[in-house]
Amino acid sequence: MPQSLPKAGSLNVPQALAQALERHQQGRLAEAERLYAAILAVRPDNIDALQMMGLVKLALGQPAEALRLVSAAMRARTPSPQILLNHGLVLNALKRHQEAIESFDKAIKLKSKYAEAHNNRGAALVSLGRNDEALESLRKAVAIKPDYAEAHYNIGTSLRALGRTDEALKSFDRALALQPKYFKAHNNRGAVLEAQNRLPEALASYERALALNPGFTEARNNRIHVLGALNRYDEALASLDQALALKPDDAEAYYERGKINIDLNRNDDATADFEKALAIRPNLAEARIGSCMAELPIMYADEGEIVRRRAAYAQKLRALCDDVDAGRLTGDLVKALATKHPFLLSYQGYNDRDLQNLYGAMVCRIVQRQFPAAELPPPPAAGEPVRIGIVSGFFYLHSNWKIPIKGWLSQLDRKRFKLFGYHVGTRRDAETDVAAAMCDRFVHRAFDVDGWRREILADAPHVLIYPGLLMDNLSLPLAAQRLAPVQCTSWGHPETSGMPTLDYFFSSDGMEPPDASAHYTEQLVRLPNLSIYYEPVATEPVAVSRAELGLRADAAVFWCGQSLYKYLPQFDSVFARIAREAAHCQFVFLRHSGGPLVNELFEARLQRAFAALGLKASDHCVFLGRLSQSKFVAAIGQCDVFLDSIGWSGCNSALENLPHGLPIVTTPGALMRGRHSAAILRMMGVTDTIADTIDDYVAIAARLANNPAQRQALRARMQEAEPKVYRDRSCISALEDFLEHAARRSGEASGISVSPSAL
Repeated sequence: MPQSLPKAGSLNVPQALAQALERHQQGRLAEAERLYAAILAVRPDNIDALQMMGLVKLALGQPAEALRLVSAAMRARTPSPQILLNHGLVLNALKRHQEAIESFDKAIKLKSKYAEAHNNRGAALVSLGRNDEALESLRKAVAIKPDYAEAHYNIGTSLRALGRTDEALKSFDRALALQPKYFKAHNNRGAVLEAQNRLPEALASYERALALNPGFTEARNNRIHVLGALNRYDEALASLDQALALKPDDAEAYYERGKINIDLNRNDDATADFEKALAIRPNLAEARIGSCMAELPIMYADEGEIVRRRAAYAQKLRALCDDVDAGRLTGDLVKALATKHPFLLSYQGYNDRDLQNLYGAMVCRIVQRQFPAAELPPPPAAGEPVRIGIVSGFFYLHSNWKIPIKGWLSQLDRKRFKLFGYHVGTRRDAETDVAAAMCDRFVHRAFDVDGWRREILADAPHVLIYPGLLMDNLSLPLAAQRLAPVQCTSWGHPETSGMPTLDYFFSSDGMEPPDASAHYTEQLVRLPNLSIYYEPVATEPVAVSRAELGLRADAAVFWCGQSLYKYLPQFDSVFARIAREAAHCQFVFLRHSGGPLVNELFEARLQRAFAALGLKASDHCVFLGRLSQSKFVAAIGQCDVFLDSIGWSGCNSALENLPHGLPIVTTPGALMRGRHSAAILRMMGVTDTIADTIDDYVAIAARLANNPAQRQALRARMQEAEPKVYRDRSCISALEDFLEHAARRSGEASGISVSPSAL
């Protein structure tokens, strides 16, 4: 038990202060607090008790009270370097970083070799995103005090934010060599390893952090994220169940469990988890958003579920908008937006303009409450290049990079345009270096929304392009702000943003239906043909046989290599109908990598569809696990026909099929996302396999399966026409003219033509 305090009249202040400091250093904060309070009761101007009591309050999560106490210590006499340091620490905790820097500067002016002041000045600069300046301060700290573990840790944090991950790792390792039980350094080391896609090593670092501090929520959540990426969902759920057994009122643990259940397509379980989180914290923004997004599964059991889920999503979205407008939600709403968003809405097969308008406008209201309106540059002067910024998390070997970013960056006229690449994702590969070389300025750093906002505004772009929204966590809150006079999105994710901050949607004239403008809140810009300058990806396929893939040597094999959530249940019967007409055929699907339920649900749907026609799905359907890029290419080569998904057509997959020459069977849908392959075939002039109806689609596929000679003739035509798709300059010329016209007329945006024929 803590010792009873001496009565005020008998208090020996120096002795009590020594006892308080001892308990403070031992982490016995409650006892230290009582002793400091006793001292201040008899000596309210005791500077040491004031400032140290302030630090106790700071450690107890009471920064406002800490500031009051430390400020009182500063008023009691001319501040010493230590008081100025402590004042800065409290200001930093209150996120008053610039004031904190000023306090640290005053401390350094009095004591130039004050390592702690240099270190904490650097930490404040990191919080402001001023990482180059931060490094200068932090390196002064370690020059003064080479064994200063916290300064090495902060250097690592700054280097990580600058994208210098190898150097960051060395700094975290140095901090840990000095202080092996530094749990925050283990956690941040894990984050660097995760960014380098070294997931098992990242997991080990997170687990070490948790072993040192079992209550470290950030490390727990990071560990859960990596376990999910490694498809070790059972372990992630077990970890959360253990946390909830110890602390049943842990709302965040319920929320994290809900996120995992969404990833596993256990959406009803996810909803229950979010509701439990909300029962504990009724206004928790992340859980309210999660509950809304839980109505958008990865895979649907039947068409009726799509209808029910869509109605439930709309109802929850409207309620969420009302809660946002009424100010009923708590927490960092901007950060909450990044946790779950309606990426999967577009896979239901409907025109989502109205729902996206609700969502996008809500996102803009949330973000614009937190960030002030920015001062934007005037239109470029005569002869001045137009500054174009591209914001994406996919400046690496990814479909968004191949379609459309790489072609645009490589081909835009550098005399007319100055190009800025903002890589807001974490992954990096050889293509990232290619992207950097194509840009006048390329930024890849671990900024938060505010850091990226500052970085982009400092470059003063005339035009910002977000090639694919709802695919990374940072593009969305950035696009919800007006950071450039002209702002555009495109079909990296072919869905309208619904955001009033986005002016134009760059799309493909060859893919859009006649009534396409009704599908977008942005003004639609129909660039010629496919709208992309595409170069084939050179990949050397490995040797793989049909037997290795589970395919029969004599089968007519259909390649169905789309993400499984592109396959809508109302079209399951198509596969069975083709098999009925071509008994020897097989269909090759790719398994979903995020847990077994999606695969089980899709396979059960196929079994029902085949059984309805007296067939067995197992006789015709083959599922492949995750493949390397080279094995993926080789697997396509073992197939005979590319069977396009209905409603959401293949694009990247169709383009990667072209070197093999597989005939592509497709039927254009009502929306742009269902018309990719048809546009590719029309550009090639090979339209025989474009079906007008589902019945035609089945008939064409069955005819090709039963007629090897026809397949071979079509393959020859496909290979002959393949070059027509590549390196299309017409869309680049139209894009250049549009960008220049839009930038130079940015004050008159409503008068800008969006017809390619007028460009």
